Formats: sequence, C-alpha cells, structure tokens
Amino acid sequence: MSSLDFDFLIDHLLEHNWVALARALPEEVVKALREEAKALWQAGNFHNAKVGREGEKVKSEIRNDHIHWLDETNLSDVQMSYFAVLNEIKDRLNRELFLGIASFEGHYAIYPEGSFYKAHLDRFQDADERVLSCILYLNDNWQPDFGGQLRLHLEEKTLDIEPEGGTMVIFYSDRVLHEVLPANAERWSLTGWFRRRSLRDLF
Repeated sequence: MSSLDFDFLIDHLLEHNWVALARALPEEVVKALREEAKALWQAGNFHNAKVGREGEKVKSEIRNDHIHWLDETNLSDVQMSYFAVLNEIKDRLNRELFLGIASFEGHYAIYPEGSFYKAHLDRFQDADERVLSCILYLNDNWQPDFGGQLRLHLEEKTLDIEPEGGTMVIFYSDRVLHEVLPANAERWSLTGWFRRRSLRDLF
C-alpha cells in the first residue's frame, strides 16, 4: 500500500481540477525510475514526441521533448512498483468519483536543455478516453533557475509547479490547459493518462 493522502488528493482534485503531491513515491523508487529512463535514453530508445491523436507529426515549434512509451504487458520491476501505486489511485478514484477509469498509458519524457511544450489540453477533440493526466517528476536536486516548470492555466490564475523529483501532479485532461516552460537543464518525468474505455468500444 502507498502512503498517499487519498483524501487530500480527491478533495483538491474535486475543488480545483488538479492536485500536486510532494514525495508521492519513495525516493528509491523515483531514483530507480530515473536511472532506468536515463539508461533507455543513452541506448537510443527515445524518439521525438509528435503532435496529434495518433502521434501524427513532429512539430518542434509546439513541443520538442523526447519520449519512450511503456509497455504495460512487459513492465520492468520498478515500473511494476509504480503501476501498483497507479492502480491504487485508479481504484480509489473510481470508487469515490465514479470516473470509470479502466487503464493507464504512459511514457518516459526528457526535455533536453532549451526544450518546451506550448499550452495545450491532453484530451483530443475526437476522443474521450483520457480522463486524468498524471505526471511523476524524476529530477534530482532540481533548482528553480533550471526552468521547466509545469504551468497550469486555471480560471482564476496561472500556477507554476516545479518539476521536483517525487512530485506527482494529476489533473483533468479535458479541463486544465497547461504547458512546459523552457528547460535550462535536462528535465525527466514519467507522464501518462488514466483512461476509460472509448464509447466506440462499448457499442
């Protein structure tokens, strides 16, 4: 069982459409995920992130990060530890908020120095599967002058969240406009989405 404060997670998400949780996972898990991501990067297993529902095109004027998708049927040991936490979150959200979440998809992401992602929503106009976005930051000793903040464009204000290792941010994929500010150092995360079954799959 994880040590997450589920009451705070759900209450803040309900009230604000987003929630940030510091030290969401043990340091050793965050470190292991970071080391795995860096090893995959060094082995050439990342590719340029694309824009569009099916990853249609590389558009470096919109985003210029690099990603490596996780394979839920072939998870490493440390990925399985993370997915166990995600499953706890999924079960609690479904039980209390009736979101109908069925699965999680995710990828490692690296923003090399100078990289960014302009403001966007995570749910595509012609697809309703993505319910909640979930980002786990993997950075070690991140400093504010490194940039790379997650900027949430909320109704009443903009809010910048530092990508400190172990911080988890969850928000509604179709409600919260957000962007990644330019990074001045390598910025690592594990980004993904809690998904429900597509309406197309139910009929």
